[in-house]
Amino acid sequence: MRYVAVVKYNGSRYFGWQKQVNEVTLQGEIEFRLSTIFNQEITIHASGRTDAKVHAYGQVFHFDAPLFPLRKLKYALNRMLPNDIEIVRLHKAPDDFHARFSAVAKTYEYVIYLGAKEPFLIDKVMFYPFAFNLDNFNESALHFVGTHNFQNFTSKSEDEQNFVRTITEFKARKLGKKIIVTISGTGFMRGQIRVMIGTLIALNEKKVRSDFIITKLNETERNLVTYKVTGEGLYLKKVFY
Repeated sequence: MRYVAVVKYNGSRYFGWQKQVNEVTLQGEIEFRLSTIFNQEITIHASGRTDAKVHAYGQVFHFDAPLFPLRKLKYALNRMLPNDIEIVRLHKAPDDFHARFSAVAKTYEYVIYLGAKEPFLIDKVMFYPFAFNLDNFNESALHFVGTHNFQNFTSKSEDEQNFVRTITEFKARKLGKKIIVTISGTGFMRGQIRVMIGTLIALNEKKVRSDFIITKLNETERNLVTYKVTGEGLYLKKVFY
């Protein structure tokens, strides 16, 4: 039968979601525990691959396995997983459900801390001890909203959708010394959010011209943007189906 899980994790000590040889990854940790419980190899399929150091409140994955009581399975899995990974929900799903291909939208948050350090926020935010113009940030972020070709804002080499994605929300708000950036859309490619925010930071620092985003969105040739923020401040908030 097919199971669907919502998982929360602190990605600080992981080399991203995707299982890799000789690296500690989230997929690897979860698959190992599930395979132990079911005494057979279990492969999980996520809504998308989060990068190294990236966190999640609502990552979704599915897997196929023999029948097992849901409450007992969730309890056993949480007992066996490291403390920085928690299965929030677990339920059955139709056989045609797919965590990635059935998703219709995702929401991410990126957290910027307006200071040089804060010991209790290490690995959870991007530290930025410089002047930050919130109004200019939001005005520039509007250029990303809509359906565009984001070929210059991702490190992905090839894409079945020709790098076209739709962003429905891209807005920052200030909460104390934190800037909380919310980004929603139909889907995001490798590094896309971190590059877009890196570009907005570059604009804030006047490293690029005010029309930089528009120019890069309209270029027909690939010319990758090199501005990119760290993964620590990025959170996958929710996947919509």
